[in-house]
Amino acid sequence: MKINKIELSEGNLSDLKNVYQRLLSDFPANELKDYNHLKSLLAKGNYKLLLAANKEEIVGYAFIYEFDHIPVIWLDYLAIDKRFQNLGYGGLFFNKILQSKQAGIFVEVEIPECDKHAGVQQIRRINFYERLGAKRLHIPYKLPTNDGGFPMYLYFRPTSNLHRLPKEQIQAAIAEVFGNIHSDVSDRNAILDEISTFIDDEYV
Repeated sequence: MKINKIELSEGNLSDLKNVYQRLLSDFPANELKDYNHLKSLLAKGNYKLLLAANKEEIVGYAFIYEFDHIPVIWLDYLAIDKRFQNLGYGGLFFNKILQSKQAGIFVEVEIPECDKHAGVQQIRRINFYERLGAKRLHIPYKLPTNDGGFPMYLYFRPTSNLHRLPKEQIQAAIAEVFGNIHSDVSDRNAILDEISTFIDDEYV
């Protein structure tokens, strides 16, 4: 049975304590921020924890970054509780987040590995975002980490009235994310410089 309604609310530090345990099991260790860093990000305001609920309970969570001067969102994490997967909650949640912005949403997605089990999950995640209209950008993107960066795909889901994503906007978005979400990574500027060389206008 498909679900057609959820409600979103903004989580607080108490919610973060509960969600963080799920985060540890939902995402690979090399993609995770530690609890104290997420706590400090939430305190600054632009980084938010969103909770998705049906009438009875929380079915999923997302961490997003809202830009002050660019009408887009950066999706950092999104997960649906295993009990509620394959019921349509993921798409509803993603589209609810997207509704609040004029231009669209950036999403980092793992590149499929050769390992059979991991690769299947990663391909499912790619298919999920592509079904929702996300387009892969032509950038050799890296998630900043303290061991030199982790290659990932960078996707963008535009709103219906956006067809061109300017180079300057992409650069500004990535630079702000690196400076805020990834402020715990010492080599983030070197990784940013490496990526910036390849950024150009994208047609989405």
